[in-house]
Amino acid sequence: MRFLIYIPQLIFGGAEKVLVSFANDLVSRGHKVEILELYEKGYLKPQFDPRVSFDAICSKSYTQKYYASPGQIRKNPFLIGKWLFSKVVGYRRFAEKLAAKRYTGKEFDVAINYLEIESPAFLLDHIHAKKYLQWIHIDVANLAAPQELDPHISTWSRMDGIICVSQVAVDSFCKRYPALVDKVHLLYNFYDTADILSKGSKPFSLHGLQPTLLSVGRMTEQKKYLRFLGVLARLRDEGFDFSWHVLGDGIQRPQIEEKIRRSELSDRVYLHGLSDNPYKYMKHCDLFILPSGWEGFPTVTIEAKLLGCPILATDVAGIQEQLIHGKTGWIVDNNEEAIYEGLKILLSDPQKRETLRNCDGMDRICDNAEKYRQLMALLAL
Repeated sequence: MRFLIYIPQLIFGGAEKVLVSFANDLVSRGHKVEILELYEKGYLKPQFDPRVSFDAICSKSYTQKYYASPGQIRKNPFLIGKWLFSKVVGYRRFAEKLAAKRYTGKEFDVAINYLEIESPAFLLDHIHAKKYLQWIHIDVANLAAPQELDPHISTWSRMDGIICVSQVAVDSFCKRYPALVDKVHLLYNFYDTADILSKGSKPFSLHGLQPTLLSVGRMTEQKKYLRFLGVLARLRDEGFDFSWHVLGDGIQRPQIEEKIRRSELSDRVYLHGLSDNPYKYMKHCDLFILPSGWEGFPTVTIEAKLLGCPILATDVAGIQEQLIHGKTGWIVDNNEEAIYEGLKILLSDPQKRETLRNCDGMDRICDNAEKYRQLMALLAL
């Protein structure tokens, strides 16, 4: 079968990382896969199987030629022509017309809109496929403004199937969009377990006060790192030792750095930026922390669990499908006080942390062969 998978950008995000595993699994089974970015970033391209092909609607060369940000124009007024092009002609609209011409005459068996934040309109209007699928990676009930997705209802209704990556995501999506219930299916993400274990085995050590805490994810409001710094300041003041290591970057980094400075946590908090191998950090941390305000089905906790990490996580969507509280992880309510109480328990009791290395239940979630069987059955409908 020939798959086209449409995604806004190939950046270092959870959904983007599991796309690598999904695409690689498909080509390993003899399928052809093409990834179409809306805005070409391509950060994850080296991680894909060489048999996966790529294209972009707004390529890097096209963007450089036709687009200028307001900041660039302020620095160089001669770029005003690019700004006028973007406003009058439409930088993205023109790129979509060019891309539509490139795809005229091409045929795919399956076209997938891989993120819910982007409308599948381009696929439906310009890509010729036998089946169209929409992936939903989030719990719509936990979005700050779920109504922002409502305009997609008309295009989602034209899709052949809507895939949610957790049972909680299924339930909340069906509750908000009851007219689409018959199209909704549960399919857990694909994971490259062998690659995770291999990268996690690399020689490595985490410096800083013990025990070492680790979080992996973009520095955005969703991840609630600012809230977690408040928890760490309280525990530091109570005499607890620890260091917190963070992999990722994002729009909140300046605020996070400022709060670290104001809270006098610079000797305990380490911002490592992006890493192409977070697994060696996971393998060697004492406790993995997911302090998020909302998720759909967090990928990082699956990866950490595969590497035997003890995990403390807020009770976001999908976590109770992954972890058993007190056995394979420590699940706390989604507020600062509950995170503080839970972390205090685990910092006070190293033996309890060690018992949470239990990996029961991962086989069910990480069985790619079963997920592939479910996908093929869905496509046969």
